[in-house]
Amino acid sequence: MVVLLLACHEIAVEPTTPVAFLDDLGVVYVGQGSPFDAGSSQGDRLAWDFGDGTSDEGAAVTHSYTEPGRYTVILTAVSSDGRTDTASASVTAVYEPLAVLPTASSRLAQGDHLVVVSPESGELTVIHDDTLSRLDICAEPVSVSARGSTAVVACRDDQLVWVDTETVTITNRVSLGWGTRPEGVVQDGDTGDVLMTAGGAGGLWRVGPLGGMTLLANFPDARAVLLAEGSRGIATRFRSPSTSGELYAVGDSVRWPLTLDPGPDSDTDARGLPSLLGALAGSPDGRDLVVGGAKANIERGLQRDGQPYTFETASRAVLRRLDAATGEELADADFDNRDLVGAVAYSPLGDRLFVSHYGTGVVDILDPWRLTRLGGLQAVGVGLDGLVATDDTLWVLASVSGEIIAYDIRMPGQEAEIARYPLWDEDPLGAEARLGAMTFAFAGDPRMSKDGYLSCASCHFEGGTDARTWDFTDRGEGFRDTQALYAMPSAGPFHWSANFDELQDFENAIRAHQSGTGFMDEGDFATAEDPLGTTKEGYSAELDALALYVRGLSATAPRSPFREVDGSYTAEAQTGRDIFFEEGCDSCHAGPESTDAGWNPDGTPVLHDVGTIIETSGQRAGGELTGLRTPSLRGLFATAPYLHDGRAASVGEAVVAHGFDSSTELVNFLLQIEGEP
Repeated sequence: MVVLLLACHEIAVEPTTPVAFLDDLGVVYVGQGSPFDAGSSQGDRLAWDFGDGTSDEGAAVTHSYTEPGRYTVILTAVSSDGRTDTASASVTAVYEPLAVLPTASSRLAQGDHLVVVSPESGELTVIHDDTLSRLDICAEPVSVSARGSTAVVACRDDQLVWVDTETVTITNRVSLGWGTRPEGVVQDGDTGDVLMTAGGAGGLWRVGPLGGMTLLANFPDARAVLLAEGSRGIATRFRSPSTSGELYAVGDSVRWPLTLDPGPDSDTDARGLPSLLGALAGSPDGRDLVVGGAKANIERGLQRDGQPYTFETASRAVLRRLDAATGEELADADFDNRDLVGAVAYSPLGDRLFVSHYGTGVVDILDPWRLTRLGGLQAVGVGLDGLVATDDTLWVLASVSGEIIAYDIRMPGQEAEIARYPLWDEDPLGAEARLGAMTFAFAGDPRMSKDGYLSCASCHFEGGTDARTWDFTDRGEGFRDTQALYAMPSAGPFHWSANFDELQDFENAIRAHQSGTGFMDEGDFATAEDPLGTTKEGYSAELDALALYVRGLSATAPRSPFREVDGSYTAEAQTGRDIFFEEGCDSCHAGPESTDAGWNPDGTPVLHDVGTIIETSGQRAGGELTGLRTPSLRGLFATAPYLHDGRAASVGEAVVAHGFDSSTELVNFLLQIEGEP
């Protein structure tokens, strides 16, 4: 219980002059009587208004709040002749935190020591006071849970790794089977097990230290996981279906939908589907949870509602507050000039909520109930995808700019940076590719987008796909499904309609659709503006670095969970592979990139019309759409929906749309392709 005393101020006044003094009252617990002391305030009558519709009188009183929230307390000193003086102060009422706080998956965590994972370097960093210790963990560590001196790391190369953070040594390593692709991990202190989301194999699993796996809930594209009171798990589906966002409450065996925001679209807000749901946290009292990501405006477009996209109506940040017991939506944050939410964390008492925005470089500090803004931190870093709040320190992970930043948060409204540590000893990407990664993710750079809404990562987070179909009719195209960048050909042309011949041509999209000022000089851009004309290479260090970084994403294609546990094709897929070649699929899906994307001798792009072009397919660069560039099959299992307009929900539907009879064997083969067929 927090005991509150009002500061006393000694000022010489006439006895008949009323004087009221109040300082900030801090935090009190709901349902528990808290002392309110007027200190040296003077008056014949001292009256209290507690801001919740109740009042009292006296120099020292006790009051109990019945609901959590922020309240303004007013003290009125009244003299015998009716003169008054007033003072006000804020008080925050919270429910008393649980003995064991809810724990959510994250890229940094606090146990006896702060621990941080870096997917790019494959390392775990442990911070002992001001000393950093690095430990090689695996190919791609993406989540870490800390409890006492034990940390458990989830690795996308299908491993869980246990670490003693005191000695910074690996104590256990469990292999989970090809294509499991762990994403989020939290330790269950009651059982010693781990709750793990699997993005490849799907769903939420319980894993023991010896490797036994139990499926708790089966759902696709699982990402963040929260361990609530009673070992109860709640997890997110990262990329949402077109109807709603999705969370899964394990134990209750129910799906919690997150509704589409109905808008309207404006300069301060927009409609949208909650998706890219990778940020999750539970309130210390266990009553609420918050989930965040991006809000994709899938109802806008010339063919859909007659309105073209603007830089502020395509994608924005989303954050929802839910009842942790029922999944009922309780509040929706209004964010302006922000891109997707990368991480969330409550203060230990639950009186503040910290929200980081992945590419805008901002951490907002919110009222945890109304989700209104109390303050924030600016210019924090790029790739803000981890937060931990202790009693006195907020830790922020900036994965793209490669920093771990600490802020003193003891005084609300006076938060200050106190330390900044490097995430690696040596940059695993190198200087040029790092510049490309920063360019890719930095929505807060006015050259990339106006007002910080959009970056390449907004649709291609981590080089993947957002699973959305956009109406790009205003761009001279039509309905277009977002393609994964890890399935992109190494050389042009690019896009479904082959309307770009080099990656630097994204300068056009940045200027036209994101309202960024661009990375090229105006004169240079005027010379090379045509995306199928004069090359843009060599005009901008940032654009050239962006192209280098994006080409490197081909190495990030996920393992298929449909293969054998050793990574080989199943017998059924081997039969499907024979069908693939017998039917001539390899004539278009050819070579190591499983695509014939390229150029004809006359300089035109290689395009095919396989019968999937329809009226809503639109145009190519404002002209007739005669064919489509062959998409790669790399990582096909993870890139639903399919076809250029996303109208095929499954691989089987896509096969039929090409004029073939769907077969289980062929579909299984296609779902198991990771590189060359």
